[in-house]
Amino acid sequence: MASNDDNHSAYDYSPSQAAAILFLAIYSLPLVGHICQAVRFRTFWAWPLICGLVLEVLGFATRYISARNVTLTWPAVVTQVAVIVAPAWLAAYVYMSVGRIMSFLGAEYSPVSHNALTKIFVIADFISIFSQGGAGGLLSSDDLKTLHVGFNILIAALTFQVVMFIIFIGLTVVFDIRSRRGLRERRQPIQPLIYATYTVSAMIILRSIYRLIEFATVKFTPDGAFGYTLEHEWLLYVFDALPITLASVILAVIYAGQYLPRTKGLRIDGTHEDLSTRVCGCLWRTKSARRAKSQSFGLQEHRGNMSSEAPTSRESPA
Repeated sequence: MASNDDNHSAYDYSPSQAAAILFLAIYSLPLVGHICQAVRFRTFWAWPLICGLVLEVLGFATRYISARNVTLTWPAVVTQVAVIVAPAWLAAYVYMSVGRIMSFLGAEYSPVSHNALTKIFVIADFISIFSQGGAGGLLSSDDLKTLHVGFNILIAALTFQVVMFIIFIGLTVVFDIRSRRGLRERRQPIQPLIYATYTVSAMIILRSIYRLIEFATVKFTPDGAFGYTLEHEWLLYVFDALPITLASVILAVIYAGQYLPRTKGLRIDGTHEDLSTRVCGCLWRTKSARRAKSQSFGLQEHRGNMSSEAPTSRESPA
């Protein structure tokens, strides 16, 4: 991109109107698709995904407005905040989706209670969302100190998001391995959704790492903030817009509502999850639940043996 010499411009380059229109159209398609699928399959819990795509559409719509008039501040601020925050909403959807996969295949295969897992990671994600949103607003300031604070908050929020996502993927892999061993071929019908979850997670992490590099390599001078990523627009589209576009399309093609039951708690074997086994506030519920189940089974077996031995111990009447 050519460098923009206008001192009042919101960009260090001449933003492309065509690219903004292209991704506005591209994001609009999966947004409409996800809304229709949410109604069709009654997956109203997918609202974070829809919120994320709404933000992407808003972000590139305001980017087009900003590209037409680079001296306007408000569209540049809106597009900055919307595009920065949107992928975190997709991450929240992934957390909720995996929680439902765990409930469907069997909570006993998870190293962590799937209810606790969903709540903890979604709460952490919202902390990241609000932090990134607030920091994104600071980037429009003309004050160098305020800019510096905004970049530091963004770096911290993105680092937190990446670390939490990696931990989440680690727990998901453990569940994946255990459920594959336990269920074997019975798990095959839902396998595409699990693969899609891994792919989407990789796209979100790739984008977050790009943003981390972008903000971490910024140099502050008395004349403002400068950096290679801030001066080249193509990086935004290749490492941010494109991965999230692919993620949204994958989630539309391999839609969770096609693989998961509408009724929460229904398991793959046709039974319902025993709500009494959920331990409030206990993360590492699985081991204790399995131990309790084993003890209960052992007690029943012991009682059965006693009842079967009782008649044989009596003497036959003469």
